[in-house]
Amino acid sequence: MGRVYKKARVQEINIIYKKMVYMIPLAKSEIIENVLKNLIKISGRKTSKGYAINTIYSVMERLTDKYDFLRYVKINDNRFIEDGDVVSVMKEINDADPNLMGKALNDIISNMHLSLGDNAGYFFIKELQRNIGGDYNSVMKDMGIDLGLMQLEKEINELGKTISKRK
Repeated sequence: MGRVYKKARVQEINIIYKKMVYMIPLAKSEIIENVLKNLIKISGRKTSKGYAINTIYSVMERLTDKYDFLRYVKINDNRFIEDGDVVSVMKEINDADPNLMGKALNDIISNMHLSLGDNAGYFFIKELQRNIGGDYNSVMKDMGIDLGLMQLEKEINELGKTISKRK
């Protein structure tokens, strides 16, 4: 009986440890970098990498006036360079208000979806949600952005358009 108790206690401690590891706070710079890289990855697969990079660059340019902290994000066209990230985010962005950051991410995702049009596909946001992972989704919810809700809104809008066409 003692061995079973010890084994159960070790498993309990391992579970608690794993939960603690996942609770390490993510920096806003990490969140925005992960979202942007995944937007480019998903969009690039649906169109081309060059088109995805140009589209996200345009979206970011338009939104920089509205969200000043986006000037700390650089989109680099690395298609012809061996090394280098497509997205680089300066640490200064971590000082931005989390709610404003959430609004900016919401606008970036929505604008990217609209810019891609039919190329985005029906489950663009759901694919983004799956690709960025649970920890990032949780932090984004705390920032006021719910990708599940965004997907549902898109589906309802599409349903509304379909119903309007039938009338």
